[in-house]
Amino acid sequence: MEIKKVAENTWMIPQTARMKVPSIIYASDKLMNSIKQDNTLQQVSNVACLKGIQRASYAMPDAHQGYLA
Repeated sequence: MEIKKVAENTWMIPQTARMKVPSIIYASDKLMNSIKQDNTLQQVSNVACLKGIQRASYAMPDAHQGYLA
């Protein structure tokens, strides 16, 4: 998955053919390294595929992987 740093504490997963909008993640470099260790980025990009989404899928600094059953 391509991840671009677009500003200090702002990252973007560019829109792909499957995604309806890009994903924007707000996180420091340290926090982003932690986020990359689980499925958080996959979840943010999955939200970008949902019907009716507008502009972007956003992940705030407290983003984390959801619970696995």
